[in-house]
Amino acid sequence: MSFTDYLKKAWEVVKLNKEVIEELSNDDKAMGPAIGIVAISGVCWAIGTWNPLGIILMPIFRLIGFFIFFAIVHFAAATFLGGKGDFKRLLVPCGFATLVTWVAIIPFPPFAIFFGVLAGLWALVPCVLATESVYGLDRGKAIIAVAIPLAMGIIISLVLAAAVGVGMLLLNT
Repeated sequence: MSFTDYLKKAWEVVKLNKEVIEELSNDDKAMGPAIGIVAISGVCWAIGTWNPLGIILMPIFRLIGFFIFFAIVHFAAATFLGGKGDFKRLLVPCGFATLVTWVAIIPFPPFAIFFGVLAGLWALVPCVLATESVYGLDRGKAIIAVAIPLAMGIIISLVLAAAVGVGMLLLNT
């Protein structure tokens, strides 16, 4: 199957086609294209935010964040929520779901960021369906599994922002 064929499948994932999500999760040759789609989304973010150095760094950061995020989803689904599934089978359809974040290529940073964040939130929806399918969880547990790393990221960001704010206050006194 060509990369173009995989892009068509990715669009079906974005449209929440459960059969394609399940098909991709069982496709042993789909990991490369999934990683490629995630990496290209990093390039799109760099272009949309006018960040020339980001064209090299953003794909790397996106891939690292992607793997960490879904490692946490896997851990939560398999350990806390009683699911039984394979990490690789989860990664593939979720990687394909990031196709929608390519919208961040809009070369005007406020729009790129706004639409990129909205698209990123939408990309979580097919990931809930993939988590449900791969781990045999009900919808509620799949939502919880995907929400855990999202909540962790928000909490860590707030703690870091508070630490920076306190640090700035202490420096100014």
